[in-house]
Amino acid sequence: LEVLRAVDRETHALLHQMMPALDRELDLAALADLLALIAAEVPEAARALAARLDALGAALADLLALRQWALHGLQRHRNDAAARLHYFATHDALVFADRLAAADSTHLLARREGLQHYLVGFGVPPRFIELHEPHAVGVPPPAISIGEQTMQFPRRAAIEPARIEALYRAAVAHAAAHLRFSRLQRLAGNRQPMLLAVMGLVEDARVERLMVQDFPGLHSLWGGFHGATRDSAGFDLAGLAARLARALHDPAYEDSNPWVKQGRHMFEDAATTNLHDIPAFDSLARQLAIGIEKMRLSLPRHYRVQPAYRDDNGVLWNMNAALPEDERRSVAREDYELRPPQQLPPDSRRTDVDTRRRTRHPEWDHRLQALREDWTTVIETSAAPRRCAASAAIATPRPHPRIRGLDRTPDRALRLRRQAEGDELDLNAAVDSAVSQRARLAPDCRIFRRHGRRRRATAILLLMDLSVSTGRFVPGSFTTVLDVEKRAATLVAQSLDATIDRIAVHGFASNGRHEVHYDCVKGFDEAFAAAQQARLAALEAGLSTRMGAALRHATEALAGVAADHKVILMLTDGEPSDVDVVEDDYLVEDARHAVTSAAQRGIRSFCLTLDRHADAYVRRIFGSRNYLIADHAGAFAGHTGQALVRLVAQ
Repeated sequence: LEVLRAVDRETHALLHQMMPALDRELDLAALADLLALIAAEVPEAARALAARLDALGAALADLLALRQWALHGLQRHRNDAAARLHYFATHDALVFADRLAAADSTHLLARREGLQHYLVGFGVPPRFIELHEPHAVGVPPPAISIGEQTMQFPRRAAIEPARIEALYRAAVAHAAAHLRFSRLQRLAGNRQPMLLAVMGLVEDARVERLMVQDFPGLHSLWGGFHGATRDSAGFDLAGLAARLARALHDPAYEDSNPWVKQGRHMFEDAATTNLHDIPAFDSLARQLAIGIEKMRLSLPRHYRVQPAYRDDNGVLWNMNAALPEDERRSVAREDYELRPPQQLPPDSRRTDVDTRRRTRHPEWDHRLQALREDWTTVIETSAAPRRCAASAAIATPRPHPRIRGLDRTPDRALRLRRQAEGDELDLNAAVDSAVSQRARLAPDCRIFRRHGRRRRATAILLLMDLSVSTGRFVPGSFTTVLDVEKRAATLVAQSLDATIDRIAVHGFASNGRHEVHYDCVKGFDEAFAAAQQARLAALEAGLSTRMGAALRHATEALAGVAADHKVILMLTDGEPSDVDVVEDDYLVEDARHAVTSAAQRGIRSFCLTLDRHADAYVRRIFGSRNYLIADHAGAFAGHTGQALVRLVAQ
């Protein structure tokens, strides 16, 4: 005690204060020696431990384990003072009191070198064999984990001693399978832990199937640890996962659970096609996760992958990387409340019901190279104006001069043949003229052809970006981007000949993938009258820009229109973005896929933007010849006219 007081008086005072509450049989000299040892290095840590001596209880009965715990904390957090203080103040001091864990740890470390050679024998880079951090009493031991340079085992094997050697070999072989065949450090983003667990289960089975093709003896080694059955594993998520793991490994095992049967059937179909097709197995895992959600099963707090030789699949995921918020769930689920008819309120009115039309569209995931079916929801507003604030300057009808060049635009699909002069040779007429010359007959000199001057009927859908950024002023003016878009829409609607062309004016803004708001200002069969002008004037800026969903909805609207030429003319001021997407290229690639899909249906997409830095992303989305960048607000309407002339001429 005198030595402790010389090292740190505060720790000595705390121990003296706690002495009446301590066990009389406690070796007080050994405890004081331990506190002095800690105080000599970190006085604050010794004080934190001394302050909780009365709550340590059983830990004080094994001072050797307590000493091991203290030295571990000093070494583990030697470079982090805050973490070190937290360790001594709160962590469980009994973690080194488990004698079986100590024996298993010693057994593993004695065989560490041989296991490292065993791992390298599979042709993978070496990994150091280490032990996990000790876990609190009452908490299941952690699963094996694979790091960039290490492979960590739990301190307690939790298996009968006769099978520990086989467990080590099975775990190392499974780690080698991941290192050989898995795509490591994939973006985990905001995927739910349950979805990650199911994807890991499927990936474990996939890489083991590939590994067995090269090393057939591993099948029996791993098979010795697959013992899950209906009675032993149960029907919770952990039990069903263990049963499915066995079903995917052992062809002779039969399980009566429909979810396990479905998983085995889908896995075998994918394995027969191509075991290296990772996106196909990811899709399979998502379908299984949807089944788990439908069963309302949740991932246990201390879930551990089964069998015991399998790792925690941490090597597969990069947890610090970001993906869109829409990866949080594997399935969009809505909850409904069902009540008997007599409990319905008598004064229920239809006015409180949201009658807006909702349409689901897919979305392209460029990393998975797959479409997420029914991923976005477009909410289409009714024809009535949704906002009452209107700009009289735009709502007032103004006669607009027709855009120069539209009337004279030739129809390239209409070709006048056998002309005396023209743009190019009419090959059939030229051949006939040559035949007449050889036959010594008077040749026909009308051997040219040219394009007709009648324009084809064109359907143009003007799609306006109504995101919050369109409410800002255009640089160098006091005009907002949205006002410029409105003027351009008015020009287009009033300039086209309604007897030949059909024009629709729509707008969009988004608030996540479930709320892509879509405004129908003017339909194809509507005149641009006072009501339509009022709707246009009432539009306001707000929310975000999920461009791909809006383009797909516009494509569906154009697909049902009868016209020779169909065009989507996008008016925007920036690149796609949304509140639930953090990855830079995700929405850009989705919009590009939407434009490509529209082109496959004969619909051309063109973009007119005020963003001077838009060249990079607009070129990726619409193509090198399908966009124009306006330098300033005054040129926007003129560029719109140029775009129309180009679009109807092609």
